[in-house]
Amino acid sequence: MRIGVIGLGAIGSIVAERLKRAQPIEVAAGREDRLPDGRYDLILLCTRTADLETALAPVAPLLAEDGAVVCVQNGLPEERAAKIVGDERVLGTVIGWSASRDGGVTGGGKFILGGRSPRRREAAEVLRRVFPVRETDNLAGARWSKLALNCAMSTLGALSGYSLGEMAARREVRRLALRVIGEVIDVAREKGVRMEAVSGLRPDWVVKIPSILAHLAIWTAARRRPRQRTGMIALLEQGRPSGVEDLNALIDRPLNRRIVGMIHEIENGARSMSPKNLAELR
Repeated sequence: MRIGVIGLGAIGSIVAERLKRAQPIEVAAGREDRLPDGRYDLILLCTRTADLETALAPVAPLLAEDGAVVCVQNGLPEERAAKIVGDERVLGTVIGWSASRDGGVTGGGKFILGGRSPRRREAAEVLRRVFPVRETDNLAGARWSKLALNCAMSTLGALSGYSLGEMAARREVRRLALRVIGEVIDVAREKGVRMEAVSGLRPDWVVKIPSILAHLAIWTAARRRPRQRTGMIALLEQGRPSGVEDLNALIDRPLNRRIVGMIHEIENGARSMSPKNLAELR
């Protein structure tokens, strides 16, 4: 089996390194949009979601006729990938583990893999060489659950500069996170999505339970990696686009719209990253 890995950032570098140890898998990796010529049974797309089209289009001709692209990304990338290679050649995976940009694993977890490609079982076996895999027939539910968590913790972390532990310790941040999650759930319901547990959490359940238990759920999830800072912080500090377009910008609701505007202001230099930003959202 020949596998291509596109995007060697925090996630992609770990994936490529661990797969290269495996035999009889042949792995070729490309930092941006380059892979050696040949036919690939699987292409693992590990770029930022914002770069999906520019990364996938040049390598799509290298995908075997019965091969599959696996979107190892956040957001909702599968429909966009399907426009390039076809719906039956796309798989997606929700990433339940984390890594730093220097190549270190910062938190364990598993992949949640789904999609319509007949290559799904093979892709699951490949990804198990990196981290455990749970297959699902409800990829949309897992995607939207992860989106809800990212829209809350990733973006509030970027606005404030707080680590996950620092956010978890503050009741006012947990309250904001639950409001953000509530808006994501509203949009998911309108789209007929049945949400699925990610990292042990069902966001639609979290917002229904008593407040004290909801706060405990947020605190427990964030405290697993207390010193971790969202990758969005590093992007903003480097003057790069934050990736908010593939998170909160997908949620056309008042609080999420306000968050998107504030992140854009940080991108444009009109606002600084500071805990004071969160006070404006209360």
